[in-house]
Amino acid sequence: MLTTQNRANTILLPSIFSRTMTAIEQVLPLYPAVSLDEIQDYALQDRVDTKYLIRFVDLPSLLAALTSDCAILETGLQRISEYRTLYFDTPVLNFYFDHHNGKRPRYKIRMREYHSTKDSFLEIKKKENDLRTIKNRMPIAEIRQSFTPEMRSFLEYHYPGAAEPLQPVLWNTFKRITLINTSSCERVTIDLGLSFFNKTNSLQLTHLAVVELKQSTFSRESIILLALKEKGYQPVSLSKYCTGVAFLNPDIKRNRFKQNFLQFKASSKRIFKNDRVFPVPA
Repeated sequence: MLTTQNRANTILLPSIFSRTMTAIEQVLPLYPAVSLDEIQDYALQDRVDTKYLIRFVDLPSLLAALTSDCAILETGLQRISEYRTLYFDTPVLNFYFDHHNGKRPRYKIRMREYHSTKDSFLEIKKKENDLRTIKNRMPIAEIRQSFTPEMRSFLEYHYPGAAEPLQPVLWNTFKRITLINTSSCERVTIDLGLSFFNKTNSLQLTHLAVVELKQSTFSRESIILLALKEKGYQPVSLSKYCTGVAFLNPDIKRNRFKQNFLQFKASSKRIFKNDRVFPVPA
């Protein structure tokens, strides 16, 4: 059984993380706030995603560049939300290899807990042939290791495969900042403090952040995209699930994600000396 008791070791020096978090917390109050109800107009369950992998230490300047054009999601007076996710896959990791091999349509199935609202959902994400992402979800009482009859019915409706072989494979935790463009229907999520663990290994990538721009249709004129481009960042093909599986299973096929690993290591070398990115025993 995959438990949540694993602890991930960080490769980011506490002083660097603390200074950067302080800088982030000084910028966030500059944004106007939106509530969960208000952000529903930006839910974009049918969307185009553009992802970026950036250095955690670059987040304060990126956030500062967007304060005049964006608003921030605030829940319970909190502007940084905590997430906990349990991913499911088949025993031979079909979802992982479908992504690795570029297959579409492909699926991702997970249970996610939204700490700030105490909500939990079973979520199914489908990547279409035209690269659009479709997400369906149902509320659940809590994250669990197996599916209830109601969950199986939900899976049967939205997922063409069988629910029986699916099993918990990977835990992921992170913190998220959610922004909306106040002049266009687009949303950006910024995930930081990424950690992964399975039955044997754990890893925390606190020196990196994942930025995901969600649009109804792709626009190169997005102020968020332009801000990232101005800071030298280019889009990447990235899945947190596949990243965790590839990192924590060193012998698994992962050549399609080679560029991501090179970026992970390059970002590490720019911050540390004689440091390597690697999993540690859980």
